[in-house]
Amino acid sequence: MPLFDRTPPQPKQQDRPGRITRLLNRHFRHYGNLAEGLELLNSELGLTESASVRYVPPEPTVKTPTHVHARATIYAPDMDGQADPGEVVWADIRPNRGAEIQRRAVLIVGRNHHTLLTLLISSNEEHRNHDNWTAIGPGAWDMNRSESWVRLDKILEIPESQILRRGLHMPERRYDRIAQRLREDYGWH
Repeated sequence: MPLFDRTPPQPKQQDRPGRITRLLNRHFRHYGNLAEGLELLNSELGLTESASVRYVPPEPTVKTPTHVHARATIYAPDMDGQADPGEVVWADIRPNRGAEIQRRAVLIVGRNHHTLLTLLISSNEEHRNHDNWTAIGPGAWDMNRSESWVRLDKILEIPESQILRRGLHMPERRYDRIAQRLREDYGWH
């Protein structure tokens, strides 16, 4: 009797033939899934403007009076993965229940765990004479580089997972002017 058996090993018998095949077919054979998944991934990464796969908030965006969130605010835009005060990001905002979703630029002024505390940016000329808005000048947050304003009396609470980042930050002097108004008028530090 030989010490070593030189015959190749036989494949193991499966107890339930086709189990893996059924699993693969069920989860990976649908033609639209890969394309839809890639489109969703690209959308989440901000590489597409496709509205069909964007997250649609079911409820109106949470708006609270600015003084409710009074805290210290510092200019700290660091493109390290987390969104920081001083960054300008885009968010899908639903102004009221049943209203259309609007993608708007917002300025981050703080955070509460994974919720960003933001101020709305607008290039609407009507805000020029409103006390609750302050001028911030033109910037890359507006396609036409129009004069813009930021609303100071309402904080928009936006989950960090629902923003679109483009590596844009408010110039530091402008941010300091905004922070000064928050300190003077709304009790921030």
